Amino acid sequence: MKHRLICAAGALALTGIAAPSHAAFVSLPSTGTIMQVCGDSGTGNSTSVACGAGSVSTATSGFSLLTSTTRTLTAGTTTVGSLSDRVYGDGAGTYIFGMRLDMNANVWDSTGLAFEVNDAFRSGFASATSVQGGYSKVDITGPVTDEYARSIGRSAEGMNEPGIGTYDADWVRFETDVNVDDPDGSSPGTSAWYWVKITGANGWTTAEEAIRLLEGGEEDQTEYSILVSGYVPTYASARLAASALAPVPEPSEYAMFLAGLGVLGFAARRRMR
Repeated sequence: MKHRLICAAGALALTGIAAPSHAAFVSLPSTGTIMQVCGDSGTGNSTSVACGAGSVSTATSGFSLLTSTTRTLTAGTTTVGSLSDRVYGDGAGTYIFGMRLDMNANVWDSTGLAFEVNDAFRSGFASATSVQGGYSKVDITGPVTDEYARSIGRSAEGMNEPGIGTYDADWVRFETDVNVDDPDGSSPGTSAWYWVKITGANGWTTAEEAIRLLEGGEEDQTEYSILVSGYVPTYASARLAASALAPVPEPSEYAMFLAGLGVLGFAARRRMR
């Protein structure tokens, strides 16, 4: 895990500010530091640090599970894992979109290695009023059981990609390291739950290629993206815009329509005689 992260605790110590001690979602800004660092002294083992939203029940307290599914992850022609996808809602316009990765040890390319997820992205948030990110470890007994998020931000570019970490309103990026057989010797094959919490939506739907998982070549693996369908929010403004763009019939079209009705009426009267 050779991620180049700033040690959050060290940076806070230099400024004389204590590290956060409560579980919470973090706001994802559009300017300044796009990627919000989530580490706990570089380990991220605790659910009470920055980005740690507590347990699943804590993170989703006050919300109802609206929909859930499991999606197969395929690299090339090989199944390399699965993704759990969920949507929660509070009934008042706030939604939580969650995903959790469970990778396997299948070799999928000529490197002879299992697939490694260095970044997980999900889209659909450009029209949201507010966007927050967080994670929930299912097993908090150690760092290997399920992998936390190292940083979270509104970006569509990940490891070794041009413009890595630059702002993108539609996407949320979770920097992570999920691999059941990692060449660096640390092998968490399952991730924590990665959350995006938004306001301003009015529902959800399923969209193709809404989720992207990136193997960035951290240990010289093949750089590769898995694109998979996922839940995305829907917005009232989008429906209004679609209605506004609907074509308005021309006067000549109305005339043809009325003429057609007249012909149908004449034919009906003839059949009745």
